Amino acid sequence: MIIHRHHGFFYRMKQAKGLLFHIAGIIALFWFLFRVLPAPHRSQYPCQQLAIPIAFGYIAFWTTLISATLVWVRHFKKRTLAFAPALLIVFILLFSISGPGFAGPFSSKTIIYSVWAPDPKQPIGVPTGLNPGRVVWVWDSNATEKQLDGYWWEAHNNDQDVIESMFSKGITSLAGTNCEFEAWDLLFKYFNMEKGKGDHGYIPGEKIAIKINLNNCWNPLSIIDTYKWEDNERDAHPNVVRALLDQLVYVVGIDQRNITVYDASRPMPNWFYEPVHDAFPDVQYVDCLGGAVGRELVQPSDTFFYFADGSIWTIPTCVVDAEYLINMPLLKQHPINNGITLSGKNLFGTFIEPVVSIHPYHESGQIMGNPTPQTDLFASEELGGKTLLYIGDGLYGTLQDHRTIVWFQMYPFNDDWTNSLFFSQDPVAIDSVMYDFLHTQGPIPIEGSQNYLHQSAEPTKDTYDPENDGVFLSESLGVHEHWDVEVPIFSSDRYSGMGGYGIDFVTVGGEEATPSIVITCPEQQKFYLFGDEQVIRVLWKNFYTLPRTVVIGPLTVEAMANNVDPSQIDCVEFYIDGFLQSSDQIPPFQWMWEKPSVGTHVIKVQMVFNDGTQSLSSERIVLKIL
Repeated sequence: MIIHRHHGFFYRMKQAKGLLFHIAGIIALFWFLFRVLPAPHRSQYPCQQLAIPIAFGYIAFWTTLISATLVWVRHFKKRTLAFAPALLIVFILLFSISGPGFAGPFSSKTIIYSVWAPDPKQPIGVPTGLNPGRVVWVWDSNATEKQLDGYWWEAHNNDQDVIESMFSKGITSLAGTNCEFEAWDLLFKYFNMEKGKGDHGYIPGEKIAIKINLNNCWNPLSIIDTYKWEDNERDAHPNVVRALLDQLVYVVGIDQRNITVYDASRPMPNWFYEPVHDAFPDVQYVDCLGGAVGRELVQPSDTFFYFADGSIWTIPTCVVDAEYLINMPLLKQHPINNGITLSGKNLFGTFIEPVVSIHPYHESGQIMGNPTPQTDLFASEELGGKTLLYIGDGLYGTLQDHRTIVWFQMYPFNDDWTNSLFFSQDPVAIDSVMYDFLHTQGPIPIEGSQNYLHQSAEPTKDTYDPENDGVFLSESLGVHEHWDVEVPIFSSDRYSGMGGYGIDFVTVGGEEATPSIVITCPEQQKFYLFGDEQVIRVLWKNFYTLPRTVVIGPLTVEAMANNVDPSQIDCVEFYIDGFLQSSDQIPPFQWMWEKPSVGTHVIKVQMVFNDGTQSLSSERIVLKIL
């Protein structure tokens, strides 16, 4: 049992977070000036990567505060000049102690949701695909480096050979054959038969368009070249797109000139374009600007799309001219109403019009029972109707937002990147599976985030007519189901399967999974203030990760055992810098770290199990203050 003390030094300090803001801001500012100005290269040091946003946030606070005060004084000069010092003090107190304004770079997660639990194995809708409702999940922890050196997308952080092997296993498992060429031929033949185009595979000369997700590839600072902009935010993975192109060109035999990689709503930055183009120089690359070498400006067609909310959108020629589409979503949550960005939302970036215009309809669609734009998109003859394959890129997953990559603690990820790829011809089924991964780790607090899956599996009558031809969607677009978390994650019985008219869950990589002990608090690269996880906000952005885990004040250290029978666990030991601090025998495994300190420490948790014959451990480096 954990007792929270509400008296003494730490309690008083917790009530004075505004004071801590000034202390942290001053320390960070002086540390930056003292270390970086004499040697600018030190700005890349981890300690400076932590100090810089805090220091700049503190400068921005005072700049805004003083500027506002001077404007007020100038406007009401005669009345307020005498009271300016007092007004300044009032402003400082209001902004610092109560923390309602710009002075709050440390913003606590104060919104509490009643997290919903899905009912497992209750499939709705009709499975579709060569093997109806099949979703293949391929996992290989060797696909990425756990400790990144630089940006996640840089070549040395990703193993192209492993990713291509994952692709091969995913495609063959989806088709149910050991031959890559035969697998693609079967997928094409199924698609063409379903569309009434005949019993044939790919015909040379047919065009194929690939919709990637570059949602974060926009530059808020116009003085910097958009195409040269680099960051660590999650977007389409160049290595995954290369693996797909390798299959299409060298296995299927498609001429590169008949393949288009596009995102109509965003520019295609150099960091993505160059490694893909270098490997496949004759592929067509289309973006919203056409402002760099090799990137074509998206062109409008005379074909329009009609959303159920009444809005009319223009489909680009690269989509209209294609016989096939491949939809490549990412494993992402999204901050809009705590939603998700998977196959359905990935198609938002298909149109000529600005994608932000669809947000009101999207938000309305996150209420259970309401129409949803994702269902419109899946139902469209030009979009969902042309989609041969859905490939979910889950090498790096995001939680809380759509840009910050994080380690997943659930088994088999065990505090590592998700290292996963997903394959399906059923758009509802693949989004349901990717949703369950996000919800199990997240969790996703709003039930309405999966409303579009219900609408797509069982569409509301007389609602969806994306061609505006008077023919409304009346048939299921795929099967929706939630998994049973009590069933092992690599088991096909996690879902109902083909026999139960549910999701046919096929897994690859389970033989490499191992049990583990995972530190669930503090998490990697997070900030904790007196036990509460915080989000650092500087200017317009929330920062969900830092270069290093930072802890101010006492903290309950927590650990979780993955894939180990609790009855076989003897104890979980907690160490700080190699010294045993506590031992716990009953889950949840916890220890309250109350001793004040300043500096870098190593938290280690060690699980002893099987009557002391085996042990596993995990470590976390943290910066501890107080």
